[in-house]
This record gives sequence, C-alpha cells and structure tokens, in this order.
Amino acid sequence: GGKRSIMDAPLRKCMSCGPGDRGRCFGPSICCGEGLGCLLGSPETAHCVEENYLLTPCQAGGRPCGSEGGRCAASGLCCDAESCTTDQS
Repeated sequence: GGKRSIMDAPLRKCMSCGPGDRGRCFGPSICCGEGLGCLLGSPETAHCVEENYLLTPCQAGGRPCGSEGGRCAASGLCCDAESCTTDQS
C-alpha cells in the first residue's frame, strides 16, 4: 500500500482552554468559545502555545471565514492563528 501523507490524516480538535475548558485554542495566544467570546493573550490562553509543539495539525471553530484562512470562532468573530476579526456573515 501507499504511504499516506500527514495532510491526509483527519484533523483533530485543538486543545480546550478558557474557564471550564469551554473554549478551543485557535492560536498560541487565542482561545475562543460560544458563550465565552475570544480571549487573546490572557492567562487562560497560556497553554495554547503547546499546540505549536504537536506534530499533527488541529482545527478549531466552525466554517471557514475571512481572507486569511480563519474559522468561525464565537458569534460574529472570525479567528486564525494570529488574530480575530469581526465577521457578520
């Protein structure tokens, strides 16, 4: 059989974060969740940097949004690994 590339592997969910682990890590310092909004650079996001050391990519959020490959994070917010923007679509 042929070897599968890591890109063929199903994406796992990104790590939980935030109060009560209700959010998901979107980037090294971004944690978002419904009813939580997005936390940027706060103590709750500190362990999100650990995603950088894991070999398998993860996916957070809902459908794709924005121009930089972001994902829907919380209501009206679109986040990528670097930042969040408002997105009313």
